[in-house]
Amino acid sequence: MSKKSSTFAAAKVLIQNKDNMKKYLVLSILAIALASFNSCTYNEVEECKFHSKGIYLSVNQDEWKYDDRVYQFYAHFSVPELTSNVYNYGNYSFHRVYNTYTDDEYQVGLPQSIYMIENVPDGQGNVLEYYYTQSVDYRVGVGFVEIQVTNSDYLYPQDAQGHLIAPEKMDFHLQLIW
Repeated sequence: MSKKSSTFAAAKVLIQNKDNMKKYLVLSILAIALASFNSCTYNEVEECKFHSKGIYLSVNQDEWKYDDRVYQFYAHFSVPELTSNVYNYGNYSFHRVYNTYTDDEYQVGLPQSIYMIENVPDGQGNVLEYYYTQSVDYRVGVGFVEIQVTNSDYLYPQDAQGHLIAPEKMDFHLQLIW
């Protein structure tokens, strides 16, 4: 056997081994992908089932609480459906709802920033335009949701007695999936 043909035979074996290695690599990646996309636990033998629950929450203007440590209004809701299992292994989305229960209802995902303009009397008969951003955000934990409203400059309108005026009534939709 000549040196040329033995080199060719060795190269052919290497190419075949490379092709086999590629096949094994592709099969390994495919097996890992299939295993990771399976949403069933390894104990289940039946088909996987997903559950979903939508919860509407409303905060009236007089229900907002003010936290002067962080200069924000908030509302706290007990949500027993938000179990440890849903929190750790499920998913949720949270939206502010406008025109609730009407044909014109629409939802905006949170967090939300709203650019505000208010006309504020200066006490001398003039009205000044006051610009700020209002942020609506939330915090979620097992069994609860807390909605937070913060003005960008941490200033809030006050009534004639100097009390802070809470944000307007707001409606929300929490969608749980598990």
